[in-house]
Amino acid sequence: MCGILGFIHKDNINFPINEFSDALRSLDLRGPDNLGISEQVLGNKVLKLGHTRLSILDLESTGNQPMTSNSGNLQIVFNGEIYNHLELRQLISSKKTVSWKGTSDTETLLELFETYKPEEVLERIEGMFSFCLFNKTKRTILLVRDHSGEKPLYFAISDLGFSFASDLNPLKIFPGFEKTINKEAVNKYLELNYIPSPLSIFNSSFKLPAGSVLEIKIDDFNFKKFSNFDEFINTKGISFNRWWTLDNFLEDKISSQDNKKDIQFYKKELKRILTNSIKSQLISDVPLGAFLSGGIDSSLVVSLMQEIGHNNQTFTVGFDFDAFDESVHAEQVANHLGTKHTTFRCQEQDVLELIPDLPSTFSEPFADSSQLPTMMVSKLARQNVTVALSGDGGDELFGGYNRYILSSKYWRYFELLPLSFIDFLSNRKGYFSSNLTHFILSLTPLIKNLSGDKQSRVEKVLKKLKNFRDKEGYYNSMVREWSQDDQISLIPYMNKEKKDDILFSKDSFLSFEEAMMHRDFETYLPDDILCKVDRSSMHYSLETRAPFLNKALIRFAYLLPPEMKIYKGNSKFILKELLKDYVPIELFERPKQGFGLPISEWMRSSLKDWTNDMLSEDLLDSHGFFNKNLVSQYKQEHFSGIANHEHKLWSIVQFNQWYKENV
Repeated sequence: MCGILGFIHKDNINFPINEFSDALRSLDLRGPDNLGISEQVLGNKVLKLGHTRLSILDLESTGNQPMTSNSGNLQIVFNGEIYNHLELRQLISSKKTVSWKGTSDTETLLELFETYKPEEVLERIEGMFSFCLFNKTKRTILLVRDHSGEKPLYFAISDLGFSFASDLNPLKIFPGFEKTINKEAVNKYLELNYIPSPLSIFNSSFKLPAGSVLEIKIDDFNFKKFSNFDEFINTKGISFNRWWTLDNFLEDKISSQDNKKDIQFYKKELKRILTNSIKSQLISDVPLGAFLSGGIDSSLVVSLMQEIGHNNQTFTVGFDFDAFDESVHAEQVANHLGTKHTTFRCQEQDVLELIPDLPSTFSEPFADSSQLPTMMVSKLARQNVTVALSGDGGDELFGGYNRYILSSKYWRYFELLPLSFIDFLSNRKGYFSSNLTHFILSLTPLIKNLSGDKQSRVEKVLKKLKNFRDKEGYYNSMVREWSQDDQISLIPYMNKEKKDDILFSKDSFLSFEEAMMHRDFETYLPDDILCKVDRSSMHYSLETRAPFLNKALIRFAYLLPPEMKIYKGNSKFILKELLKDYVPIELFERPKQGFGLPISEWMRSSLKDWTNDMLSEDLLDSHGFFNKNLVSQYKQEHFSGIANHEHKLWSIVQFNQWYKENV
């Protein structure tokens, strides 16, 4: 795992190598083992490339970057891993004679591009990555991001140049960077608790979407600012394409419905594909282990690692607050499987000490509070290993989230609920006690399958109810925090024509649950879950790998009949059937708990003064983006215990904390 950096600029721009090196050093945590820089003069333009290396494969200097191909024509800075690179080396060697300098996957990737067309290379490689490939003859650069978005890639454009990096922070050092807030990104952040690709928090800077490739013809491209991503990708010298998308499988999905198999077939195929994925991801020249929460996904990954014969080290974080502590479940699974397991018993102070690091770790406003335990388990693992496998992707592929289960069981009833009843409950505004409201809601399916305490569950349901008008409204209510109707934002919303695809329409071939999984895989997974894991682990120079995100496994999951994912209201049916072969069902069959912390309680106690500071009128006035009267109301209701506004307030707090330190 590494950090990459690049800058194309006019030759009359004064940006010497030492300043470029300073920007590169801000990526040290992503690659503490080596730093490399190259510079190319291309007519009246200059290309600088930089790389910081976390050595995983080929620990010698032959794996350092920027790396140049044998022909001298191609140069690359690469972040990630190509899991099948040894097989691909054999393929290359069968076609031509190659004098391999080392054993790194980066060298393999370079020679692949020397041998095949870019689209053929991307089709063949299996891994996680973001990279820049410079072609000296064509005078082009290719920026590429992996199919599921495990590895980040930011870029920025100004009148003075084009820059890109594994993180947003170093780009701010380059001349011409526009350090003004993208207001559309702020409104999207309020809705989602993260900023979706291709937006970034700053104007004229963007995130390359997952599964996409951007080509820049250096001689044809003229440096200037762009108001939006679409304007940029449609300008002269720029070519943008999605090289991988779930839509590629739609025709196969349709045809597979006429060729359904029995459960034993699917179970056998799942084991085969997932085992092969895990085997490929065990390639490493440094110590390797796994995260283990005791849930379905990580338990299955660890079970198959053990069966393969890997001498496994597993890690989890425990808390002294029982409602959020999953460590006992992880320990039971670890004991049963016989792993070398480590649990870190986390105190409240351990969490609080991490909070000041959040703005620099995530570089953009980011308000998924599970970022904190993810950082802690990454810190724990890094003390013992350099690489850790995780269960990420299992929820989106096999139906693990509560919103899928709820819709599977009850959507047909939701559609029949009178709007007057929905409005009555959703607008109660404190007229009933939480106990009474909970009793009313318990007469419906609404309160079931939700995590948290009674008050938290009531608040979650009430804030979502009024949007239960159609399938897309249901989905949006489940994934959005602040809505436009909340009137929290003082920034006008863009009145764009609705561009949502047919996923939730009557014409969709997918079931409602599958449509939500599809949408989550392309949005929530890369921009929240994988962003969280990448930033948290890289903060401690730990590489994480996700076997569920193998391309063959994604295709397998997408083509599965819906009942193999959610069966009679139970999630991850086929995963559980396979896991039963390794772990007793009583060790993993329980309601989904999530990876959370009692932020709500801390905001009323140990974090109260800090929360007050982060929600102060002075700080809110400094940017003027939020309705400070509404913020004050929500804060007081939360402090007094009238309501639980944890998630809404955390999003404002995290934005303000980031803003205070970055603008």
